[in-house]
Amino acid sequence: MSPLLTRAILALLISGATPAKADIAPRQLILVQDSGWMEPFLSAEGSQFRPFIEALAAAIRVPDGTIAIATFDQEGQVPGRMSPRILYAGPYAAAPIRSAVAAIDLPRKAGGQAYADADFNGALLGGIRRGLLGRDGVIWMVTNNKNAPGNSPAVERNTAAFYAALRDSPAITRIAAYPVRMPLKGRNFDGSGFVVYGIGYGAGGQRALEAALSSGGLAALFRHPPVNLKPVLAGGVTLRFHKLDSGGLQAGLENGVLVVRGADAAAGTVLRLTGHLDNGLYPQRIVAARLILRWSASGPEAASARAAILPDRVANLPPQGESEALAVLLTLPPVPRPAGLGGLLSGRREVDGALTLQLTELRLDLDPAFLERVRLIFGSSLLIGDQMTGEVVAQNGTLEDRLPSLFRDYRSVSEAVVTLPVRIEAGFSPWPLIAASTGALALLGVGFLGAAATGRPRTCTVMLGAFPKRAILRPFRTTILRAPDGSHWQVRATLWGPARAHRLAEVESDA
Repeated sequence: MSPLLTRAILALLISGATPAKADIAPRQLILVQDSGWMEPFLSAEGSQFRPFIEALAAAIRVPDGTIAIATFDQEGQVPGRMSPRILYAGPYAAAPIRSAVAAIDLPRKAGGQAYADADFNGALLGGIRRGLLGRDGVIWMVTNNKNAPGNSPAVERNTAAFYAALRDSPAITRIAAYPVRMPLKGRNFDGSGFVVYGIGYGAGGQRALEAALSSGGLAALFRHPPVNLKPVLAGGVTLRFHKLDSGGLQAGLENGVLVVRGADAAAGTVLRLTGHLDNGLYPQRIVAARLILRWSASGPEAASARAAILPDRVANLPPQGESEALAVLLTLPPVPRPAGLGGLLSGRREVDGALTLQLTELRLDLDPAFLERVRLIFGSSLLIGDQMTGEVVAQNGTLEDRLPSLFRDYRSVSEAVVTLPVRIEAGFSPWPLIAASTGALALLGVGFLGAAATGRPRTCTVMLGAFPKRAILRPFRTTILRAPDGSHWQVRATLWGPARAHRLAEVESDA
């Protein structure tokens, strides 16, 4: 089967799958190679291979999840037997899984002489159809990565299609591997170890695989971190800060965001941080890289912001290691107060942005300690060869060249990007608000006094023609008073000054 046809089949499988409900855990399949090269693990006296498979099932179990146990060889070679062959499928339960693992055997081809061969591409496609039922999930393929030399061209093409599908198919979203040392001597073959590949199928499978990789179960089962094969930079590199060198400012990581408090909005901010670059890759070592730091944010004030990092190069950074101290300088211009009443009332403004660290001229290689650890596992000339041609690697190749080429995809990586969200809380001077508040209070006081004066009656002396008369009047209200000579006067008082009086007869004649 050609690599192109394999990818087309994978695309059809995932497009036709019934989406799992959000509250149902994706299915997981442990797919164990049972061809002849697995003979030491399955038949040698004292082999811990079967207990290991049981422990793997226990490590990946999740509540309400389904686990399937299956074996694979080459479809059609063993009479009356399918490949993959499902031995158990259901919720995790130790007893039936132990029985299923105990049933793993070493089948022989028709005629009963030779052990069955392995078809990895058929195992992948069949595992998705029969083990995952075409739905999102995780395939845990357990194999010693060996295939017989001199296989038919069809087998070699299937092997090449298998590796091409793992690398190129968008349906295969995540791949991690755990090499396991287990030296054993069988009746016919010797074994040094095997590899457990975690293959995430579909978006749900990717999430389930990442959850499993970060769980304590697998960490307790394996002594070393997983090898991230797809994407190569899974785990990546991170920029971690632990020291702030600017007086009056406070900085800390909150939910993955670097939050800086205490900045002066009017004067701008100069933020000096000390941090480290953490290499979360495994087993890749950062041989060398140039560091370029940029600040990005929205708003006109962001255009004149500056970010710098020193030193601007790292070298010989081991996997799971940290760099020497890095000095980060972030300079932000003054932050303008928002316009209007809202800006006047605001005591601070939040500036959201991001620090982006670009690793250019990046060179990676495999950690020598890792190569030494897997030397016996991958040291045979019978390794599955180049994933594009299916050809077996030459005996005199270097150890790294003997690895399945998925392990060497890191060679195409020349750049990495680290992005850290940042929130800067900048405070404004309180004096404009104090001045505005004082003015508003003064106006309010004047208004209150005026209102009180308006409603309070006062005793006034009013001249009704030639006659003075004392009366109790309310400001701005009209009152009719009678003079001693019998005339009637219309009187109106004000807040200040004498009240005004008009003789009614005069008002009527004016009208």
